[in-house]
Amino acid sequence: MEIFDDKGLMIFPRPERLKNVTKEKIILIKNCFCPNGHNLVNKRAIFNGYNGVVLKVIKGQDFGIIALSPIFGDKTRICLDITLEDKELLKIVCPSCDAQIPVYSQCECGGDLLALFTQPDKNFSNSVGFCNRVNCANAEIISGGELLNHSMIELL
Repeated sequence: MEIFDDKGLMIFPRPERLKNVTKEKIILIKNCFCPNGHNLVNKRAIFNGYNGVVLKVIKGQDFGIIALSPIFGDKTRICLDITLEDKELLKIVCPSCDAQIPVYSQCECGGDLLALFTQPDKNFSNSVGFCNRVNCANAEIISGGELLNHSMIELL
């Protein structure tokens, strides 16, 4: 971008002349449910002003709570009462009823893609999938039976 025009005058950008100005779009998970219908989105953990997804994790004899960002594609998490090691596999359950979060597919990393339902009924056609391997970036949204992979969505 040039600072001066051909007459030596300073160029000041005018907002109405900017090209491709669009609002940032995000996909926000407002509700997700365990197999027994408990809403896992909770105000106990807040991410950028939005309620987080709170889950119970089990590894061996240890267990704790993790909170995940509800912004699809944001891998921010908070861990309480448990230390997570890179690449380990976790058992993930509902913090209210201890129902195991169901597997709907195998992840390319060798872990399992788990399904959090976007409606209280157990319908895999409306779910958010995430891997149970620590630090695996694979995540998907299935809406109306159509798969939206993170790589297909332009975020932030």
